[in-house]
Amino acid sequence: MQKKYDLITMGQLLLRLSPPGSERLMNCEMFEKQAGGAELNVAVGASQLGLCTGIISKLPVNDIGIFVRNKIRSYGVGDELLLYDNSKEARMGIYFYEGGAFPKKPKVFYDRENSSFHSMTISEIPSGIYGQARCFHTTGITLRSAGKYAVRQWRS
Repeated sequence: MQKKYDLITMGQLLLRLSPPGSERLMNCEMFEKQAGGAELNVAVGASQLGLCTGIISKLPVNDIGIFVRNKIRSYGVGDELLLYDNSKEARMGIYFYEGGAFPKKPKVFYDRENSSFHSMTISEIPSGIYGQARCFHTTGITLRSAGKYAVRQWRS
């Protein structure tokens, strides 16, 4: 049977904020923004290899969510599986990344708690979606992050 996707990933999309060049987080006045997240990185890499990819996640309906959605599209990753959060509490998870150069190691600080991704429910994901892909990918952090919210939903 022909599958619509070669790969579907599921995980939290994040806004990456980094100091320009080799500046340090504690000294910088500006940040460069990028779309990030482990599952997005996998989907982008597979897409660049010529595979048809899509990602399941939830974005806030605001300018930052639109920025991330547009970046996903520009990477060649399908965005039709994205869910959207219209609530007044809608927010994007973010992380701050400071690049390293020997002997300094890179630094990463996450602010992902209570993001729109954490409001995603199992019922929002189309039940037949997994059968439309040859491969499904997620990571442990996704299961750990979403797990505490999902367990409450499944028990109720």
